Amino acid sequence: MKTIAEAIFDLLFVRDTVIVPGLGAFVKKPTSANVNRVANYFTAPSSVIEFNDKLRDDNDLIVNYIAEESNIPLDEARRLLAIFVSDCFGVLKEGKSVTLKGIGSLRCDWSSDIVLDQDTSSNFNSDSFGLSDFTAVPVGHSATKAEIRAEIEQQQKEKNTPVTVDEKAVHEDEDDHRRRVWPWILLILLLLIAAVFGLQYFRIVDFKQWLWPQDPITLPIDMVIEQEKPIVAPDSTAMPETDTILYQETDTLTERDSLGILNEQGTEELTQLEQEIASVEDAKIMIVAGCFSNEENAHRLEAKLKDSGYQSACVEMHGGKWFVSYGRYRTDDEAKAALAKIKADGEAKAWIRK
Repeated sequence: MKTIAEAIFDLLFVRDTVIVPGLGAFVKKPTSANVNRVANYFTAPSSVIEFNDKLRDDNDLIVNYIAEESNIPLDEARRLLAIFVSDCFGVLKEGKSVTLKGIGSLRCDWSSDIVLDQDTSSNFNSDSFGLSDFTAVPVGHSATKAEIRAEIEQQQKEKNTPVTVDEKAVHEDEDDHRRRVWPWILLILLLLIAAVFGLQYFRIVDFKQWLWPQDPITLPIDMVIEQEKPIVAPDSTAMPETDTILYQETDTLTERDSLGILNEQGTEELTQLEQEIASVEDAKIMIVAGCFSNEENAHRLEAKLKDSGYQSACVEMHGGKWFVSYGRYRTDDEAKAALAKIKADGEAKAWIRK
């Protein structure tokens, strides 16, 4: 059941004046927002509740509200209101105050008039619903580097005024900038180093050749090794061996004969080309079969190539690595033609090095 104090509290949100018959009236007066410039304190719009003991006319506002909310007859609501008013006067005559929760305290002043000490925790202004009082924190303003320098120059112009500004603050921004830039510089350097190692590792760019260039080794004419002729079994068709054309064993004589014809043509062209290359000392292009850091492995591949018919195979050292090549050539066209023949034999890993 609603009490009389609760009914007054609820009605003050929707009514500007709430009359308690026989006691007085609670009058609501709206107030605007206020700013305390000294304390930077902002108060939201609210209402001031005053008590007027002269307005005691019965308008049945509280009676009807109590009867409706508590679902009781009007006579019962009037009886409860009369008991409330009687109790209030009894307490006030004893010099005590009557506390109304959320509204304030009623007391008698020196002239025996009833006054209200409002409870400021309640805001009966519906327009400021959700707003609260707050203290504004001033935004601190830090002097910029230009302002500090200007102040230093101004103080230095005044001969009788000592310089009181800490000049260290002038360089704080520069120090902060350096501290922020250095990590990025180190990160960029690490990325560049990683890129260089990646290009070198995957042999996209040979940086060692750029840093430590070496003249290519040219085989002298008198060191050209003549090709040994292979030993052919009596029951097979004799076919000249070349240093560029390798073929797989076939099961039929017809296939061997066809390969022999192609092999003879390729042998004549390649033999003539090798003679021209061997007679030119500036043949600097090589077709590489493999690259090793161990010399023994390089010579092992060289022997394997020679056993396969590539008698021009040789081992050379460049940039701390042992390169095994099929031979040397003077022009790009010659090297590309030889490389095509080598790859036709299934040596797909061969590549040109200048």
